[in-house]
Amino acid sequence: MIVQVIFGIKLITLSYYMELQQLRYFVMVAEELHFGRAADRLHITQPALSKQIANLEKEIGLALLIRTKRTVKLTTAGQVFLDQSKHLLSQANAAIQLTRRTARGEEGHLTIGFTETATHTVLPRLVKEFRSNYPNVELTMLGLSTEAQVTALNQDQIDIAFLHPPIDERGLNLHSISSANFAVVLPQQHPLLQCEKITPEDLTNESFIIHPRQEGPTLYDGFIQICQTVGFHPKIVKESISLQTRICLVAAGLGITFVPENLQFLVGSEVVCKALQDCPICLRLAAAWRQNSISPTLREFLRIMRETLD
Repeated sequence: MIVQVIFGIKLITLSYYMELQQLRYFVMVAEELHFGRAADRLHITQPALSKQIANLEKEIGLALLIRTKRTVKLTTAGQVFLDQSKHLLSQANAAIQLTRRTARGEEGHLTIGFTETATHTVLPRLVKEFRSNYPNVELTMLGLSTEAQVTALNQDQIDIAFLHPPIDERGLNLHSISSANFAVVLPQQHPLLQCEKITPEDLTNESFIIHPRQEGPTLYDGFIQICQTVGFHPKIVKESISLQTRICLVAAGLGITFVPENLQFLVGSEVVCKALQDCPICLRLAAAWRQNSISPTLREFLRIMRETLD
């Protein structure tokens, strides 16, 4: 690294090594205006300190101090150099402190991918806890489908994903968070509300409003397979990624949909939820991140996640 200091129109260039060592020595002498006291504070001998200052003056080609047997004074150039030296040393110290905070995960950037389920369950609590501990970390939040999050992880576009397994776990760590059974969302006065329990067989003649396959192929295919196993092919009348849109369409009488049991509080009063019995699939929520990630901010986020959720 090269450091440049301007005296009037003359440009002085110092090496990084000389800056860190000799500038500290010069500042101490300039503040004490006494080589003996400065040497004591620096824990070096007075002759060694005098030699360092002489070398510094020789390197920049200017006298910084006026020395007599009894006094030490700054030259005009020395006063400018003192101001510049303090500024440079302050910058160097700030860079060191920032580097240390970054290594501890206290500074930096973290990109979080998430599905809608995560926003209504664990994510708000985790982000709040992380922000309270690491307010200087910049967070980017990206709402993405499970498949899109896996791609984003593998392409180093996000640091951590909150998604729904199963996924292609190659190169990834997976931390299971929760598992929820499904409930059927029905319009008011629907005949199935009279049933003591609802099973997949009871849905044979229903119209379905479901999540698009491209946004969750595993659950979509699992739903189709369940229907076919009990003897019918589902009549899908509408697909929507938005849970609120699906609920609105159910309330309008277009069909029925499904919601994880831990999200039933989102459905509102226009529709009714009823547990789906004997359903072999459930909605799992997990966190995923790259196995080779070395991000200190991610390390600290994972620590808080485990302390908060486990």
